[in-house]
Amino acid sequence: MKLEIFRCQPPRPGPDYPPVLFIHGSYCGAWVWTEKFMPYFAERGFSGLALSLRGHGASEGALAWASMADYLADVASAAEELDGPPIVIGHSMGGLIAQHYLVSRPTAAAVLLGSLPPSGLGSSAMHMSMFAPDVLWQLGLLQSLGPEAISTDVIHRAFFTRQTPPDAVRHLMPKLQAESHRISADLLCPDQPKLSADHPLPPVLVLGGDADVFLPTSAFRETATFLRGDLQILHGAPHGLMLDTAWWQPTADAIIAWLGEKGVTKEPRRGGRRAPPTESR
Repeated sequence: MKLEIFRCQPPRPGPDYPPVLFIHGSYCGAWVWTEKFMPYFAERGFSGLALSLRGHGASEGALAWASMADYLADVASAAEELDGPPIVIGHSMGGLIAQHYLVSRPTAAAVLLGSLPPSGLGSSAMHMSMFAPDVLWQLGLLQSLGPEAISTDVIHRAFFTRQTPPDAVRHLMPKLQAESHRISADLLCPDQPKLSADHPLPPVLVLGGDADVFLPTSAFRETATFLRGDLQILHGAPHGLMLDTAWWQPTADAIIAWLGEKGVTKEPRRGGRRAPPTESR
């Protein structure tokens, strides 16, 4: 099965940091990382790889009944192309996939952006039903009828701050898509990541905004507590942290600073191979 994969390489020789593996969330694809994050991280010395999970973007594979195990297998397959344990950055549903990845496979560090907690969608469904029922309705329309049936204004408010111009949202709308029917049901009560004394946890950063329409800050606290990670709550930040005009760069800078604080990017690595400057497949 062929997966859509985007890569970005530093434009000049520099520190040999661990590679970054980007995992997208529901209703989208690897393109969420190529707009802002991947070029920015590359400029700061990080090689990056972002995949579209099966049935997303231009990736092959059946979407309707894809499971968490299927998505985790996709991520593991993409990670085989890297030259060492990655820094895993996952957003929303991709954050939960990242949690399952980091407890079972070698990982240099993990950053969970606006991530679903280990308990799944319960807190999100409650949060939206109370504070954003129109967003919940729009997701149903997206799932059943596609992006042409949903409101740009509602999606703008759901993912972004007012600083993100409407034209930027309209640019992204055609790229949205339906999600797996199975995963949408499974995430209501998912299997939790299995912690093991035989597999020490890497450094983990849970990063979320208190203006996230999809998830309450309690969900981020749950994740940080479960994984014994660091928690950063960004005041006024939305769900679409990697794309929002006001928040994508502060979010990226917070990640890079944290990696330095944890020593992930301080010690040079040896013997890594380099990929072509920029390519996709």
